[in-house]
Amino acid sequence: METTQITLSQPELAEKQRRQKERLKAMVGFMILIAGVMYGLTLTHL
Repeated sequence: METTQITLSQPELAEKQRRQKERLKAMVGFMILIAGVMYGLTLTHL
């Protein structure tokens, strides 16, 4: 983590936010996928 002054230009800031949003979406999707697999395994084992 760099502790530099946050003086990013508007395009850079937008790009950073967009990348963060994409990473968040990917994480949520991954969690849902894992939850779905766990759920499926539980159903097949019952």
